[in-house]
Amino acid sequence: MGDDPRKDEYTMSEFANQLDTRIDDVRHRLQEARSEGDDYLVETLIDDLQNLLELADRNDVDTGPIAAVITAETGAIPIIPAPEES
Repeated sequence: MGDDPRKDEYTMSEFANQLDTRIDDVRHRLQEARSEGDDYLVETLIDDLQNLLELADRNDVDTGPIAAVITAETGAIPIIPAPEES
């Protein structure tokens, strides 16, 4: 009765949309912090982005776009995952 896959898809889609909204907000705040020279806030917001990445990963949301945002915002060298063994 409560196993409607369409509801699960909608819920996950809504969750992913909320993550996107939160990421956009953090990026906007990050841009403001950088322009104001607030290094502490910049580091805090980058941590927030990384926490959002972990949250997405734990909930099976595609983390590729989020990881790309973090890489762009931090200038970090991306870590290439090891190929999975067959």
